Amino acid sequence: MKATLRGLAPSLLVVLVGAALLRITLAGDVFLQYVKEGLRLPLIGSGLVLVGLGIAGVARRLAERHREPVLRFGRDAEGNAVWHRPATYEGHDSGHGHGHDHGPRVAWLLTVPALLLLCLAPPPLGSFSASRDGTDAVVDQAGYAQLATPVPAGTPGATGDTWTDVVTPMSLTEFIGRSHDPQRSLEHRKVRLTGFVAPGAQPGEWYLNRLVVSCCAADARRLRVLVHADGPTPATDSWVDLTGVWHPAPGTSATAAPRIDVSEQHGVPQPRAPYRDVSPSDG
Repeated sequence: MKATLRGLAPSLLVVLVGAALLRITLAGDVFLQYVKEGLRLPLIGSGLVLVGLGIAGVARRLAERHREPVLRFGRDAEGNAVWHRPATYEGHDSGHGHGHDHGPRVAWLLTVPALLLLCLAPPPLGSFSASRDGTDAVVDQAGYAQLATPVPAGTPGATGDTWTDVVTPMSLTEFIGRSHDPQRSLEHRKVRLTGFVAPGAQPGEWYLNRLVVSCCAADARRLRVLVHADGPTPATDSWVDLTGVWHPAPGTSATAAPRIDVSEQHGVPQPRAPYRDVSPSDG
């Protein structure tokens, strides 16, 4: 029995890994905490293939076990009772009562992530990754659409909006890119941003962050904005929706995080796709 279980273990491990992939892709959106959205179908396909291969391996092993001859009772030259197998069977040499199914023991480490994905849902990357140096995303500083110009109150046909009344939802990518715009398209304009919190270096400041990926969490790159706000700093790794005005900082490095002075903020749930940087919405 022990030898049978040992022989089935590699195939069962393959089934376990495949089931973990199917669980995070078919049973919800957990996979979005590890890879980009476009990889859902390849992950489903990989999970189905692994489960199929594992089941085929289990069936093959059980069939081989069923064909193995049973132990035979006999007596040796001195009349003592002994149990023995036939001299040869299925290509096995006599004197060997077991197969050579031993794989590399390091392969058993695969059970750890597979069991975690089956039983738990580890969170996406957060403030620890965003606080590391050298992880900034490259932001294109051009190619954004022209922002609508608010009409001052009192203008014929105006709705009463002024520069300080209009709020423009914006992704962190666009906000960072426009902060380097020679035309200063962000000046005096209220913007609305969403991201997660990481602590700052000075009291009264913290960072609003997004992590973006090309493929998976392993290649995550940071987008961040330096926030100046009154009141207590939100909890680290919490997601917030804030409204504020860009604060120009002449003479700062081109790679420095742009600053925003916040007038309003509130907590929001983690978005469905945490690695996709999009403009905030009320939908």
